Amino acid sequence: MIHNHLAMQLAMRARLMTLVVSTTGSATLAATLTGYARSTGSFVTDGLAPGMELTPSGFSSNPVGTISDMTALAVSVSGTRSAQAAAAGRSLVVGLPSLRAWENETVEPIQGQPYVEEQYVPGPAAVQELGPGARSEARPMYCPRIFVKSNTAIAADGRYADAILALFPPGLTLTAADGSLLCVMSSPAPYRGQRLPGVAVGWSCIPITIPFYTLN
Repeated sequence: MIHNHLAMQLAMRARLMTLVVSTTGSATLAATLTGYARSTGSFVTDGLAPGMELTPSGFSSNPVGTISDMTALAVSVSGTRSAQAAAAGRSLVVGLPSLRAWENETVEPIQGQPYVEEQYVPGPAAVQELGPGARSEARPMYCPRIFVKSNTAIAADGRYADAILALFPPGLTLTAADGSLLCVMSSPAPYRGQRLPGVAVGWSCIPITIPFYTLN
């Protein structure tokens, strides 16, 4: 059996793109010239941290930005904001960084902005049957790496990594475009590596390894 590794990789990538690291949920929020504010609740409790990229919803003319500083009631982000009075039904979401280097593609890192790199390892094959009709089982690995600005404590990249692991729990099954069924392994289960300095000065990264096997 010839395994379609491109279809497998794209199925893994599609799952990664649904990542939600943290969110305020629907809340009453205001926009300031430097970020966002609230009078109740806590951005800290919501799981936000300096170095994360925020996507605002329910605001006008406010783009994605990276958290530079924060307290329970105020968040400062990169870039210019448009001040807006507090209103309900707004949210701030930390998802997969918008700057993405998919395998065999490069990106130019933007100072202070988190980004993700993707690697795919076809892995060894395990022979399940012998003889002319021998069947092999693919055991690929999906290996995203999260980069954040160095010297931003350890919350941001660690929470990105932990959220990715939660998105790919052992036993999760994905269906590739060619109909292949992929299952996240439990031995070894997905794991994160140690925090490493980035290739470029000013960045640190955490590698994540997610081992799969085919079910058919």
